[in-house]
Amino acid sequence: MSRTIAEQLAPLRPKRTSPVTPWAPSRRAVARVSNPLPVPEICPHCGSRVWIGSNATIYGREYGEWPWALMCTGCDSYVGLHPFTGIPLGTLATPEIRRARKAAKQVFNPLWQQGSMTRSEAYAWLASALGIADVEQCHIGWFDVAQCAAVVAAVNARKPS
Repeated sequence: MSRTIAEQLAPLRPKRTSPVTPWAPSRRAVARVSNPLPVPEICPHCGSRVWIGSNATIYGREYGEWPWALMCTGCDSYVGLHPFTGIPLGTLATPEIRRARKAAKQVFNPLWQQGSMTRSEAYAWLASALGIADVEQCHIGWFDVAQCAAVVAAVNARKPS
């Protein structure tokens, strides 16, 4: 039996909440996330516990209207949360994975941001280019370093010379 997101988050909830944004996920916001990832309790990179806290821990000050992130207690892995939810935006990322994802987004996002195709069309193309059968499983925030390199290669191969 799968646990609800609230049940998954219960052991991870911070003892204190931010004075700016209290921890109160929105049921409506949770319902908008079409294919949520499970909330990790253990870091896949080092085996340490994962906790939820303000992104001020990462950046030195809070950013965004929903400044919460999942962070590893043992290494420098973290991932943000979908706005007003406890649902991770992707998988926990080490510094190397974050750099690779940033590079992949830098070449991929212009495909849809410049209006030559919609975001959905761009992800459908990317899924096909990477051999991902289900476009719902194609998220740069879910990718590892090798998959991000494949994104960069696919987009660069698509560009006219």
